Amino acid sequence: MSEHQNKKLNDLSSEQQLLNYQKRIANILESFTDAFFEVDSEWTVTYWNKEAEKLLLMPRHKIIGQNLWEVYHDAIPLKFYTEYHRAMDNNIAVHFEEFFPPHQIWIEVAAYPSGTGLSIYFKDITERRNSVIKLEKEKQKYIELFNLSPVPQWVYDLNSLQFLNINEAAIQHYGYNRAEFMEMTILDVRPEEDMDCLFDILTKEDSIGLFDKSIVRHIKKNGDMIYVCVEGNNVLFEGKSARLVMIIDRTAEMRAKQAMEESIERFNIVSKATSDAIWDWNILTGEMIWNRGIAGIFGHKKTSSTEEWWRSHVHPEDLEDVIKKVDFLIKNKKQRIKIDYRFRCADGSYKFVQDRAFILFDQLGQPIRMIGSMQDITARVSRIRAIEEQNSRLREISWIQSHKIRSPLSKILGLVSLINLHDIDLMSVKELIPHLKASSEELDMVLKDIIKKTHHHLS
Repeated sequence: MSEHQNKKLNDLSSEQQLLNYQKRIANILESFTDAFFEVDSEWTVTYWNKEAEKLLLMPRHKIIGQNLWEVYHDAIPLKFYTEYHRAMDNNIAVHFEEFFPPHQIWIEVAAYPSGTGLSIYFKDITERRNSVIKLEKEKQKYIELFNLSPVPQWVYDLNSLQFLNINEAAIQHYGYNRAEFMEMTILDVRPEEDMDCLFDILTKEDSIGLFDKSIVRHIKKNGDMIYVCVEGNNVLFEGKSARLVMIIDRTAEMRAKQAMEESIERFNIVSKATSDAIWDWNILTGEMIWNRGIAGIFGHKKTSSTEEWWRSHVHPEDLEDVIKKVDFLIKNKKQRIKIDYRFRCADGSYKFVQDRAFILFDQLGQPIRMIGSMQDITARVSRIRAIEEQNSRLREISWIQSHKIRSPLSKILGLVSLINLHDIDLMSVKELIPHLKASSEELDMVLKDIIKKTHHHLS
């Protein structure tokens, strides 16, 4: 074989090797999961893989051989233009993320100098960016919920117990400013005598690492002791193991509870020391509890009932007035009331009672409980009514008899007037005396009749 033929075979072999190499490179580039393209120094696209076609919806036959910026002139104001030029001009690799408006996607790009041009790898990171944005929004939402919450909240370090963050509500409620809080630990808001309890709670919180709730005592800057419900959850805060805590002031509720317990104690003592019918009405449930007076006075063999049972035993003529007075008491947040009404006994008869009661309200001003004492005043009412009836009869007797007295008395006064005349003679006077005597006797009979009737009504 001649030298010329050998040279020709070698050239063909080299060309084939080059084609095979280019084919392998193309296969590699096509197998990339990232989109990829190449441009030369004039920004002419020399390669465009199938992922680039798919991501940018641009077939390779329409882009290869075209100037990149003529096809994608919308990208000139964006990072794509400035960063690609920076990589080309300075012969450096660049990496960046940018939003591509035509396709509404976020793209992550890595561009490397390659010969006299650039090799660009890029991929769609929209989902990841949306997740980041969503996370940022959630973080901002948390910050707003934390800072704008009307409920005191703080975050403290689980190791040092140092406050890491405080919201405005906590600052207002406890009286410390932010700088003071940030120099404190949670030990500083707890009374000394509660430390053992606090460390027990901290040990429990550290072990479970979950949501927990407890009722504890805190001290404000001014020294006031408050009862609070502490609800918290372990979180990671600025890289530290921390606990997010929400504090709900229960002081008013605890004091109301204490007052209620004291009133219950008084109720129990009074129940044993009186014969009155003592009752305790739970307004929320409608249940009423009675002491033994309900049986002793009214004959009802029960210790508990409902509000409806009580209503059904109030005399129908008295019920409306009683309910109005109770409603007025509740509406105007008054605590004490005294009402007289009739209450039905077990045998169907009615007794007059004087019901003294007081009402308890919760911290929201809503009625929750009413306690009262029903005293039997039937005998007193009967006596008063008897006196009133007697007085009425006496007034009637007085009015009737006054007319009978007036007739003989008028006659006597007339006769006396005649006798007092200066020109009357003795004979005329003697004639008047029988008339005067008759009128006096008539008056005497009327007076005796009044005395007799009065004595009859008083006996």
